[in-house]
Amino acid sequence: MSYLPCELHCHTVHSDGSFQVEELQHLAKNDHLALIALTDHNTISGCDELDENIIPTVHGIEWTTYFGHMLVLGAGGFVDWRNALPDNIDEKIKEVKALGGLVGIAHPYQIGSPVCTGGRWEFNVRDWRLIDYIEVWHEDMTKISSENTKAMEMWTSLLDKGYKIAATYGRDWHRNENSGHYGCTYIDFENSDVTPQQAIRAVRMGKTVISTGAKFFFTLFRHGKTYEIGQTVKRGTYMFNFFTDFHSRQKNAGDEAVVYKEIRIVTNGGNIVLKSRCDQLNNRLRLESGQWYRGELWGMVDGESVPLAVTSPVYCE
Repeated sequence: MSYLPCELHCHTVHSDGSFQVEELQHLAKNDHLALIALTDHNTISGCDELDENIIPTVHGIEWTTYFGHMLVLGAGGFVDWRNALPDNIDEKIKEVKALGGLVGIAHPYQIGSPVCTGGRWEFNVRDWRLIDYIEVWHEDMTKISSENTKAMEMWTSLLDKGYKIAATYGRDWHRNENSGHYGCTYIDFENSDVTPQQAIRAVRMGKTVISTGAKFFFTLFRHGKTYEIGQTVKRGTYMFNFFTDFHSRQKNAGDEAVVYKEIRIVTNGGNIVLKSRCDQLNNRLRLESGQWYRGELWGMVDGESVPLAVTSPVYCE
């Protein structure tokens, strides 16, 4: 188990970014990211210029429509996004899935028309089992964003309905900004095998953590067996083992004052069922059938209490 920082939402001059493809890859490597995804708007042309010797990079595309933006990663062929409409999106996603693609909703509550037409998610998904992940947090983390708050509520609501959907962060990286605090998605790479295939597999399995910087995750232990984020377990009492590295992405910190305070385990409805000090290594909790459980690392940012890292859940059958 090796959670490493990644960025799954990047653009180049092949759409509306300012980076050449190789420039983006070098910047990501210099930023100590383990992997990125190239997701230009409505084109995969930049993927032909990728150099895997610089940094592992997932081939992707951001479907940019009048009804929302959808991230498609690792599809083994082209699916025509131009006729994607609110009521046929399930069928379009099934075409992507048939080609092995991973499907995520980008910034579902981004401001829409007239500022960013189509930026807000308005597709009528009928079968949410088709969605692999939601970009719960995106862009600059310096200030509390109502868009991110609403996206978190959306994700929580879908988890409550029984859908197993991973969370990601998206910088939506178009150019080098001079200021701001940008987070990452920590992805669990088995045996430190950092490849696009392993990244897609891990996100599909729900082995992700969204973070403003700190590395934070947990494992569960019961009856001699260890369980990980994204897995489904039986009801019973488990030992939660927490791993927290407050300095993992400290170089990307903004100017705000951050104080880490506590770890929370949150379940259905966003209810808190356990609190621990941020430096506590383990704690016991009974898991109940039909519930999901995610970890949250909270702290104070400029005197305001906010979540600083959130894991995808474990699920209790």
